[in-house]
This record gives sequence, C-alpha cells and structure tokens, in this order.
Amino acid sequence: MIKHEATRPLVFSSNYYQTRQNLLDIDNLDVDKLDIHAYRYVMKPTLPIRRDSPKKAITLILAVLLGCMVGAGIVLGRNALRNYNAK
Repeated sequence: MIKHEATRPLVFSSNYYQTRQNLLDIDNLDVDKLDIHAYRYVMKPTLPIRRDSPKKAITLILAVLLGCMVGAGIVLGRNALRNYNAK
C-alpha cells in the first residue's frame, strides 16, 4: 500500500495552477531596461548643524541626581527596617 501511495500523483487545486500560470506569464514578460526609481527626494539631504544626541552634561547631572535619590532611599529603608525590628 505504501508503494502505491509513493507513485500516486499529487492533486493540486485550480488556484495552484492559476498562480503558476501567472508566475510563468510574469517570467516571460519582456520589459525594457528603463531608468525607473521607486523613490524620489523632496530636498537634497544635508548634514545637521548641531548634534541630535543628548548632551553629556545633562546626562551626567541626571545620573548623579538619580544615584543620590536611590542611595537615600536605601539608607532610609534600612533605617526604617532597623527601627521596626527593635520595637
């Protein structure tokens, strides 16, 4: 029975044959080599005058403030736990 299944032809739907025919039609299509672009520039690209990246000073100040806040939170939290356990 398995030998019979191996030699049995595959049955495809009509959609498969239609798609296959469409692909063959596209392959046989004769297209002239034209200078066609899928994009166009509105303006000529230029380099920016200033950097768009974050400023180093602002980043450093924010990092120091955040570090101080986290450190103060840890100290206050440990102090609160120490006083809570003592009572």
